[in-house]
Amino acid sequence: MDPLSFEFVTVEEAKKVLDGNMPPAARTDWTEMRQPSDAMEQTLTPEALRWLAQLPREIRPLELFHTYPRIANQLARLAAPAAVSAFLADLLIDKRGDRQGFPGGIAPELSKLQEHLLQLLQPPDATA
Repeated sequence: MDPLSFEFVTVEEAKKVLDGNMPPAARTDWTEMRQPSDAMEQTLTPEALRWLAQLPREIRPLELFHTYPRIANQLARLAAPAAVSAFLADLLIDKRGDRQGFPGGIAPELSKLQEHLLQLLQPPDATA
């Protein structure tokens, strides 16, 4: 189980939040923290295509592979279901509070893939 994260606030800050007088949140500019774009990351690797082909047809994230080859390549590099599942959780859960989300059908594709991986990670039923 992961530890709970929290931040220290003053009583005055907590009172403002509870009274609905929250100050506007400072927006972080993540563009400076992103890795520079690499031409190789803009095309699917053979490894990514092999990884996609091994998935059951109904859960293949085809729109993701077409739209975001960099993310598809990362998924293939991780390969192990537990690692891919953890990566997907980071993509699907907005921990920063300001992400716009994926366009079109990509989020449902990722959710379906995540469900599949979580089923694979379930321990076998001892009573069966």
